[in-house]
Amino acid sequence: MKKKLRLLLCEDDEMDAALVIRQLEKEGFDVEWERVDTADALTDALTQRHWDMVLSDFNIPGFGGVQVLAIVKKSSLDIPFILVSGAIGEETAVEMMRKGASDYLMKGNLQRLGEAVKRELEELKIRKAKEEAESIIRANEEKYRAVIDNSLYAILLSCTAGHIQESNAAASAMFGYTREEFIRLNRYSLLDTTDTFFETKIIERDTEGRVKGEFTGIRKNGERFPCEIASVIFHDIEDKQVSCSMIADISARKNAEQQLRHALEEMQQLSQHLKDAREDERKFIAREIHDEVGQLATAIQLQLHLLKLKSQDISAALLEKIDRSMGLSDMMITSIRRIATSIRPIALDERGLNDALRWQCEQLQENHHIKCIFTEDFDDTKLSAEAKTEFFRICQESMTNVMRHAQANLVEVSIREEQGMIHLVIKDNGKGFDPNQKTTHLGLIGLRERAHSLKGELKLTTGLDQGTLIEVAVPNRWK
Repeated sequence: MKKKLRLLLCEDDEMDAALVIRQLEKEGFDVEWERVDTADALTDALTQRHWDMVLSDFNIPGFGGVQVLAIVKKSSLDIPFILVSGAIGEETAVEMMRKGASDYLMKGNLQRLGEAVKRELEELKIRKAKEEAESIIRANEEKYRAVIDNSLYAILLSCTAGHIQESNAAASAMFGYTREEFIRLNRYSLLDTTDTFFETKIIERDTEGRVKGEFTGIRKNGERFPCEIASVIFHDIEDKQVSCSMIADISARKNAEQQLRHALEEMQQLSQHLKDAREDERKFIAREIHDEVGQLATAIQLQLHLLKLKSQDISAALLEKIDRSMGLSDMMITSIRRIATSIRPIALDERGLNDALRWQCEQLQENHHIKCIFTEDFDDTKLSAEAKTEFFRICQESMTNVMRHAQANLVEVSIREEQGMIHLVIKDNGKGFDPNQKTTHLGLIGLRERAHSLKGELKLTTGLDQGTLIEVAVPNRWK
């Protein structure tokens, strides 16, 4: 198949023009051509149509090859220009090549015309492909630069040795250096390399090819600030290793975290104060009920007993009322003791945590007919009063949950010390529940809060028809 060729021919001799066209057709070209022999005609042809090639005679009356080449160059069109002349000196030909002619041939020897045209067309194709690629590269570079410069994060490109090659506007705003100043710096001069984890992070980046972490940045004025850096190593188009670091100033976040920690600490202190105050109040009320009200009830019972012994002549009806009153006083004393103990077991203060937990198990079994086994494997003699109270309340709340929700008939409670931790375990064989289901029940929240107040953790294991296991692990420094 013949190759299409749009040819603009600058020639004053029609016979010579025909010879050129015939030679090109012999070489396999389908030539669509136009002949011009004036400057105006050449300018109009270049303006109105697209041409693949310009062939020009050197000697045209009033219009020569030099002028043709000048007009073609002035048009800024990338069109191969081949000079075809009957007589031209070597120096003239070289000068024309220097000014931009692609090649020159003699009219008497057109055998290599086709090869010259093919060569120039191929080179034109290569140039256009290169220009298109360069245009795409420039467009991508402009997009890349736009993205980089408009990023809210500081971005630095550097070689693996640390010398900075590129920076964006956010980096200048963050660190205070201009782009010109950045390229004279090493990225490590922007960071506090004395941080204990710095070397570890560098090794991680070099090994994994990427790293993310918090560091201490250093501004131009020496000011230090917390920053978060995500760094990745890649190869550029020249296969050189480049490190790209995206840096965020996290000062505001750190300040917010600090304020949140302070607020949390204050809330924990307030919560602990309220718990301590509540326990003190419970202890006071329990003792007042046990000692004052209990003693009064006991005194009443003694008085009734004395009255019964010393009254020989009282009627049977009155004696029955005295006996009934003594029975009621017995019930009142039992209730007083039960209420006082439920508020604050005397055993917790007088005999220790183990006895208090054992008593709690006995109460669950006696009052609610739920078998409760207590396993003691812990010396509580040196345990702090605060820890005793928290462990007891955790167990008490857990048993309350068992009574209200678990539908269990067996509860196992144990406390032990293991590997520097005190473990309290409460396990039941009840119906359990779905731990992923949202609930408004505050019991578990309270249990976790009590564990956290001792710097410990609470682990919950449960499931539908699987019972419930609560394990609290607390450091033994509370001993």
